[in-house]
Amino acid sequence: MTGTPDGEIQLLIERAKAGDTRAFEDLARREERALYRHVVRIVGTTADAEDIVQDALFSAWRSIASFQGLSFRAWLFRIATNRALDQLRSRKRRPELPLDPPDDDDVTWAEPVAPGPDLTQLVGDREALAAVETALGSLPAEQRTALLLRDVEGFAYEEISVITSVEIGTVKSRIHRGRLAVRNVLIARGWRGPEG
Repeated sequence: MTGTPDGEIQLLIERAKAGDTRAFEDLARREERALYRHVVRIVGTTADAEDIVQDALFSAWRSIASFQGLSFRAWLFRIATNRALDQLRSRKRRPELPLDPPDDDDVTWAEPVAPGPDLTQLVGDREALAAVETALGSLPAEQRTALLLRDVEGFAYEEISVITSVEIGTVKSRIHRGRLAVRNVLIARGWRGPEG
């Protein structure tokens, strides 16, 4: 909801809470793309992400009358994040067999690689960004979610704690471990940064 005055957002929220579907649609439309990108990075498939976002928005509409406290954006992200993590848990209960044989080139690291480039240096490097997306996909869901909420969506640690329903210390730990894992993957792929 960047660029929109808080008063206007609050007015839309109040109208939506009173049953105004257009006000809710306006609020949801502002976050729908960001929600979709966030969810697809968690679950990995566009079809699942579309379903999860639609389900999350429908759930938000059904419970908008009881909305309070969090920012509307954080509230929507909480609902969508929970739906995405539920989807991943349900996949674990019903594992799918891969159609292709395992790739012999897959590398697993027994110990972490030495610290490397800061992830903020990657902004203009498309190849590195693709590697980051791949690395994010390999992280445990909880680390990936916390890292995406902080480094991609820009939520504060306190907001992430509320969105994910875990303590701030756990949030910080997940983000730190996630950043190190992504960095290790980039180093393993030979990325040395803009100067390297």
